[in-house]
Amino acid sequence: MNHVFTGALSPFLTEIQTDLGISYTDLGIITSAAVLSMTTAHLLVGYMGDRGWRDAFISVSILGASVAIILTSMAQEFVWIVIFQILLGLGASGYHPSSFPALTEKFPHSERSKATGIQAMGGLIGMAITPFLGVTLLLMLNTWQASLRILGIIGFVLFVPTFLLMRASNGKYAHFNAESDEDLGCEGPDGWTRNFWLGLVLMGLRGMSFRCTSLLMPLYLVVTYGESIVTAGYLTAIMLSAGLVGEIVSSYLSDKMNRRVPFLVISTGLATPALLLLNYSLSEMALLFVLIVIGFFFYLGVPANTAYQTEICPRKSRGLAFGLIFSIGSIPGAISPIIFGIIGDYYGLQSSILFLVVTTVLATVVALFLKEAETQVVSHAGISIVEDSIQME
Repeated sequence: MNHVFTGALSPFLTEIQTDLGISYTDLGIITSAAVLSMTTAHLLVGYMGDRGWRDAFISVSILGASVAIILTSMAQEFVWIVIFQILLGLGASGYHPSSFPALTEKFPHSERSKATGIQAMGGLIGMAITPFLGVTLLLMLNTWQASLRILGIIGFVLFVPTFLLMRASNGKYAHFNAESDEDLGCEGPDGWTRNFWLGLVLMGLRGMSFRCTSLLMPLYLVVTYGESIVTAGYLTAIMLSAGLVGEIVSSYLSDKMNRRVPFLVISTGLATPALLLLNYSLSEMALLFVLIVIGFFFYLGVPANTAYQTEICPRKSRGLAFGLIFSIGSIPGAISPIIFGIIGDYYGLQSSILFLVVTTVLATVVALFLKEAETQVVSHAGISIVEDSIQME
């Protein structure tokens, strides 16, 4: 629901542009408003999460976002849409800095990629159904405003089971060490490391392509390829569904191989040429194939990336570390739709795609400098922490 709400306007951007008579830059501002306010609030949310607010933030984020979506559906002017999208970002900000530290605490290293992968799949399912659900509601209800109201109502309904699930997660299975005194896990370094800061840069670079491809692809397909808004929505849903397959593959292989970095390198390394191919006049089948390749390989890196982040964050400051990742590290992704729109207004949307190609090339270069996080044997009774190298000796 977090990704459904923050991407809710994506299927309707061409309709909104027609209704309000606004530019690509204005569309970029609308798209970025929620993400920018959300990332700005993440640092405070992460700090408060370390003080016992995590579960409450996760539940309330759905409720706050639902209210903001309904308010957005009532907006008739560009300024009010931006304001309500800012409120949406604030309402949804409780989720990311709270969920990842919780996963770190509840799952051992040997299952970390699978756990974060399943969590990421939830987000990607939300992203994948958003264009499909959006254009379907548009066909049924004829207006983007009515479609948003339905999404807001769905959020109110899902708040109750989310609240109950969060309460249940605090029971006897709340922590992976409940059944045994010792487990193999990378509990994170004692302090702030080079890997963490490189991971922060990587988050920013990956986020730029992530936001633009997931939120603006329907617009690009309508303008560049002349697709109908419905067809563009369905093609985007197929691209994101291919990403779901990539996440499933990566979640299994990353844990089995106990490696994260190779998946990060391959992810953007192979998604880059596919992004570049979008600027060529592709046939329908070729376009479909390229979108599938983009989705599969870009999201192939998501479970490994999220698992890697849990392993490089200082274990005594996880909430603050994830607050940094999802605030400072996410700001480039938050403003990237605005940059995409400005480039599109001045030089055309094909130049905007070249901007994304540059970001994925840089992300690949940064990933090459990452090192695998060290695995530790951690005594949860507080007896000892023994490095892998010592155990091998």
